[in-house]
Amino acid sequence: MLDLSQGGALLSSTLLPPREGFTSQEHSHDSDDEFPAEESRISITLDAGSLKTPMTLSGTIRRSSIGMSEYGKVAQFGVEFENTPLELLRLISRLSVRRKTSRVPTQMECRYRTDGVEYAARIIDLSPEGALIRAAFVPAQESKVFIILESKTMEAPLVLEGMVTRHASSGQGEEGQFGVEFVNPTPELRTLINALSAKGDRK
Repeated sequence: MLDLSQGGALLSSTLLPPREGFTSQEHSHDSDDEFPAEESRISITLDAGSLKTPMTLSGTIRRSSIGMSEYGKVAQFGVEFENTPLELLRLISRLSVRRKTSRVPTQMECRYRTDGVEYAARIIDLSPEGALIRAAFVPAQESKVFIILESKTMEAPLVLEGMVTRHASSGQGEEGQFGVEFVNPTPELRTLINALSAKGDRK
């Protein structure tokens, strides 16, 4: 999940969300029809740590796009919720308070190292305090990671030490997203964030 509001959400996935009326055989072929189409109905289950029980939201896909990444075909789709339960409003409020600084959305490629092994990844959003990262391998929660960032605006690669604070995947070792809290934010990181923000403002 890339974004969440009381009216809907923006999601990104390399997996096929179930669609009503389709059988497993119909899902097996490789085509754009395997990804959610606009005006399709969809159910989203949120399992955030601050929720006592998972929350399921029903909605309609209002916009979608398909692209390619190093992990294969990726779909992004915006969902409009049918209703806004009180618990969703409480969750959004808690998330807003927790996020002390605004994060810059990006699709910046990076690498991260943990337990002496390096993996390719992609940053979904970035702030002076942390980042949301998507990778084919998700490290264990509370593990130490080193994020390696490279950009034309930097003279040398920027290495940031961080701690994995949350998972947005099925579990350790599987493809998905994970949140990192930096322990050594640097002036170079703020310079990079300012450059990314300026680039976004020019779009």
